[in-house]
Amino acid sequence: MMSTYRSRSLGALALAATTALLLAGCAPGAASGEGTQNKPTKAITSDKITLTVATDTPAEVTIAVAKLFEKAHPNITVKVDATGYESFVAGEPLLLASNHSPDLALVNGVANMAKDHLLRPLNDYAKLYGWDKSISKISLAPNSVESDLVTLGGDKLVALPLTYYEVGVYYNKKLAAAAGITKPPTTLEEFNADLAKAKAAGELPIQFGNQQGHGSFTIQEVAQAISGAKVADDWIFGKKSQTFDTAANRTGVQTMIDWNAKGYFPPVTQVNGTNLAGAVSNFVAGQGVFFIDGNWDSTTIAKGMGDNAGFFVFPGPHPVAAGGSTSYAISAKAKHPNEAAAFLDFFASSASAKAIYDNGVLPNDVSSLHPTEGTLNADLIAAFRKVIDADGLSNAYANASPSMNTTFTQQTQELLAGKTDLEGLITAVQADWTAAHGS
Repeated sequence: MMSTYRSRSLGALALAATTALLLAGCAPGAASGEGTQNKPTKAITSDKITLTVATDTPAEVTIAVAKLFEKAHPNITVKVDATGYESFVAGEPLLLASNHSPDLALVNGVANMAKDHLLRPLNDYAKLYGWDKSISKISLAPNSVESDLVTLGGDKLVALPLTYYEVGVYYNKKLAAAAGITKPPTTLEEFNADLAKAKAAGELPIQFGNQQGHGSFTIQEVAQAISGAKVADDWIFGKKSQTFDTAANRTGVQTMIDWNAKGYFPPVTQVNGTNLAGAVSNFVAGQGVFFIDGNWDSTTIAKGMGDNAGFFVFPGPHPVAAGGSTSYAISAKAKHPNEAAAFLDFFASSASAKAIYDNGVLPNDVSSLHPTEGTLNADLIAAFRKVIDADGLSNAYANASPSMNTTFTQQTQELLAGKTDLEGLITAVQADWTAAHGS
C-alpha cells in the first residue's frame, strides 16, 4: 500500500520552480562544473567512506534506499541530512557552493544551478550505467539543460529522476456502476458521456477543489491528452516561440467551462473555497463519481474507500500524465563522485523499487511490483506503466514560471465564477510565460 510521502500541492510544485530565481546571485562552485578530477568509473572504493546526501523533509524514501545501499556496500555509510522544504530550497545554492558541500543533493530545479556550476554533469555516468536507455527521455528532459545551461530539455544531464508522481482520474466504482458506467473511458467523448450519465443518476460527476489552483490540472490533462506531453513540456520549459494559445489548450479551457456550466462540478463558491485536502475528503465521503488528482493522495483515498476506488490515465489519444519527478544531482564539489553515481544507479534500480513504493512514491523500475489485481495500487502501477511506455509524463503547467501557479489560481477561479472567459485566461497565462521567458 502506498503511504504518504509528500503532499504535492500546486503551491509546493510552483515553489520548486522558484529555485532558479533564488540561484541567480549565488557564487559558483567549481569553475568547470566538473567538480572532480577523478575519472568516471563504475568501480567504487573498498575503503570506508561516508557519502553525504542533502535533501528536504520528509526523507523516508531516501533514508530507506540509503539503508539498502549500505547493506549492499558495507564500507560505505550514507549520511542523509534533511531540512524543511522552504529552508532547503532557499539554502541549497549556498550549501552546494560551500566548502561543506554534500556529495549528493535533491534538486527541485536545475536552471541556473547548472549555469553556476554547482552540479556535476552526468552524461559520462549516464553512458556508463545506461541511464540514457533505462530512463525515458521525457523524464530526463527537466533534469537536462541546453548549451546555455539554463533552458531545460537539452542534452546536458545534470540530475537524475528517481521517484515520480502522476496526475490521473480517480473514480468511485460503486457510484459509477450505479450510473451505468461499466469501464473507464478511453476518449474525451466517452468521458463526457460518462459525466452526463453520472449527472442523470443524481450524482456529482466530478469532485473538485480550486482554492489552490488545481483547475490547471483539468486544463492540462485535457490538452496534453490531445497534443502529447512533449508539447506541454516545451512550453513549460520556456522553449523559444512557444505559446499557450493552442487548439489543445483551448479545448482544455473550454472543457472546464462546459463542465462547470453543466453542473458537473460542485457549486463555484464551494469549488473556489475548497483546497485539495478538502476535495480529497469530499471524494472519500462519496461526493463525486470522478476526481482528477495525483498519486500523492492515494493512501488517503485507499484508506477511506478500499477497493471501491479506481484510477485511470486521463482519456485521449496520448497516454499522458501531468506530474514530475524527485531528482538528485551530484555536487560539483563532491568528494566521492563515483560512489555518488553508484548510489544514484542503485536508487534508480529494481533493488530499491519496493522500498520506494512502500514509502508512497513511484520508482523508475516498476517491473518487480505486482499489487493485487482490482486494487487502487494495481491501477496506479498500470497507469504509470502506460504513461512511461508512451513517454508521456510531463511537468506541471504551474511550473512554467515562478508566478504561474498564482496566475492559474486567479484565472481559473475567475473563469468558474464567470469573471473572465477563454480568451482572457489564455492571454493572462501566456503574458505570465512571456514575462518569464521572453517571446
